[in-house]
Amino acid sequence: MSSHSRIVHSDIQNIGLDPYEILKNKSQRLSWNRLSDAEIYLDKKAVIEWFECLRNYSELTVKAIVVDGILDNEFHNITFILRLVQEREFNTMTSKDTYQMLYEFVCKTPQGIRDWIDEKDYMMSRDVLALLSRNR
Repeated sequence: MSSHSRIVHSDIQNIGLDPYEILKNKSQRLSWNRLSDAEIYLDKKAVIEWFECLRNYSELTVKAIVVDGILDNEFHNITFILRLVQEREFNTMTSKDTYQMLYEFVCKTPQGIRDWIDEKDYMMSRDVLALLSRNR
């Protein structure tokens, strides 16, 4: 998929990242009718608790993990993961601990968000991170 055909989830250079708004907008785009209203199908409490795991990371890192890694299925790509774990925010963690944190975050993805992702893609992302963190 070329970078020009990808959906732009947010422009975080001039505005703050609002993760819930990203998820709400994605939910609305996925539906051809009003039945998949994010207010109905997304458990706000679960989404907030899920994002709370990333509260100590920069907006760029959160975007990379949530939007690129999970929603755009980049966790299939070992190169993406290796570039991500080399971010300065992970310098104090061992690579195994970083892979473990990413694995746990992916495993905790709320069901409402998992419904947007092809199950095979989700499982592959989880399995790649499980192998790297030795949870398999």
